[in-house]
Amino acid sequence: MAVWDVVSLNRMITGFIRDGISNRALVVYKWMVASGFRETPHTFSAILGACNSCEGLQLHGRILALGLCSNPFVRSALVNLYMHVEMPCAALLLYNEMPLQSTVMSNVVLGGLCNLKLAEDLLWSLLDMRRRGLELNGLSYCYAMKVCYQDEEWLEQGRQLHGVVLKAGWVPSNIFLSNSLVDLYSATGDLVDAKNSLDAIPSEDVISWNSIVSVCASKGRIKEATDYLRQMLWHGKMPSVRSFVGLFASSGQTGDLRVGVQMHGIALKLGFSWSSAHVQTALIDMYGKCCSFDCSLAVFNEIPSLALECCNSTITSSIRSKVFHSSLEVLYCMTVEGVMPDNVTLSATLKAISLSASPSLISCQMLHSWVFKLGFETDMAVCSSLISAYARAGQVNSSHLIFESLRDPNVVCFTSMISTCARYGDGAKGVELFNEMVSRGLKPDDVTFLCAISGCDQAGLIEEGRLVIELMRATRELGPDERHFACMVNLLGRDGFVEEAMRMMEHLPLRHYTKAWSSLIQSCKSHGENALGKRAAHMLIDVGRKDAATNLQVSKYFYEIGDGENASRIKAMASGQQAKESGHSSVEISHGI
Repeated sequence: MAVWDVVSLNRMITGFIRDGISNRALVVYKWMVASGFRETPHTFSAILGACNSCEGLQLHGRILALGLCSNPFVRSALVNLYMHVEMPCAALLLYNEMPLQSTVMSNVVLGGLCNLKLAEDLLWSLLDMRRRGLELNGLSYCYAMKVCYQDEEWLEQGRQLHGVVLKAGWVPSNIFLSNSLVDLYSATGDLVDAKNSLDAIPSEDVISWNSIVSVCASKGRIKEATDYLRQMLWHGKMPSVRSFVGLFASSGQTGDLRVGVQMHGIALKLGFSWSSAHVQTALIDMYGKCCSFDCSLAVFNEIPSLALECCNSTITSSIRSKVFHSSLEVLYCMTVEGVMPDNVTLSATLKAISLSASPSLISCQMLHSWVFKLGFETDMAVCSSLISAYARAGQVNSSHLIFESLRDPNVVCFTSMISTCARYGDGAKGVELFNEMVSRGLKPDDVTFLCAISGCDQAGLIEEGRLVIELMRATRELGPDERHFACMVNLLGRDGFVEEAMRMMEHLPLRHYTKAWSSLIQSCKSHGENALGKRAAHMLIDVGRKDAATNLQVSKYFYEIGDGENASRIKAMASGQQAKESGHSSVEISHGI
């Protein structure tokens, strides 16, 4: 072009933003201003879509200086910007100051609040717009419906909105709003109303079919989901990625490998298996949850172009299937293919190393170097996994150094460190860390309490263990379960407090926990409490009546304390159970051949 003007420059900026090259759009804008071209409202309505919060604030100042803030297109772009950078208060302030508010501007506000999942603010804004007589359309109510089914607290308000849109005549004529109703009732688990909303939509609409298939699958209603999928295919409609992701996720949650394999076959036939990274990831995850890691690995190996999500899903599947060495192999494949690991990759791989039978110190150190290289040394999930991996590899000092380097460790990091102390018999240090955690205002979870009590058990800290279990009893959100009580019974019994341990055992949920009864019997034997030991032995027989190994253990206990009559009786009972369980072959073998 012989001459450049504002119009041609504006078109360049708009084109770059449309193609997702925001940085080049900003370069053109800066050159435009430096060259003395005066921006137009169209310039700002375009370039504001490419800005982050800092750049947006600077441009807002420029708009004020040029006196363009009253322009409806510019102000609409500013409202959209502040919603995009998660500054809804500034966006609402700009919107409320507008002298003339349109339906388009209202939808910008409602869409931004919906994306930020601010249900209360969105519904109040919707009511205010209606109160002021502002015309709202189907898209306005779509945003309101969506924010209601995203948050369970607002599902009832979503039902009320259904009445509003029915009265206004927006359904079933508005296909997008009708689909939002299908999503709303599916999210509440009300599949009757979801089906009624679906029936009101023409069968040609594929969005509604995909919506109800995916939501039924996400609710664990796998039979309904597959029935709708079958109807959809019968009508000649193509399922979406969302449908298959939901079906694979549901199969993984229920462990129904048969349905998962069938869905995999349909996805292959329709060409979804290799065309979508979301489907590939869901497939790998489904096979991993069904403990079929060979299938997960087969899907991973056949992917033509590796994606980060697929790699992370394969590593997670290897952990679920206890094939821990495969996680390092996947990480190696990532480096060969040029796929950069993220914090999820590193955290999961470190977890796999720590759970393996013989954790490798070299592997820990190699991944530790990756953590520093990629800048994840302050990521809490990665640091927690590092602490556990070094501890399992016998490098307790390294675990302590990583923990002490954290400026503000969270509950997970504290739990990892308390678990490390418990594993290596330093219960006093574990209790000290537990107290420090509570003093910082962090709320321990059930695993934290278990690690703290286990540390007390290992170190024989009676009083500290009692304090921890009492603190857990006083916590409203949590209550000790059989794991916590079993640790406490072991601690009390080993130090001779067998009567207190017996009182704890005679209350739920420990009454049916055979391992705790076995531990108590051994404690009674060690401290010569034969009367309590016999009570515990009879309780163990009642609880584990069908278990021959349990009865043999009790028989051995009676024999050791000199009660031969009971020992013989229970041993005979155990022998009878073993005889029942053994089988025989009815095949006749001919010895003449």
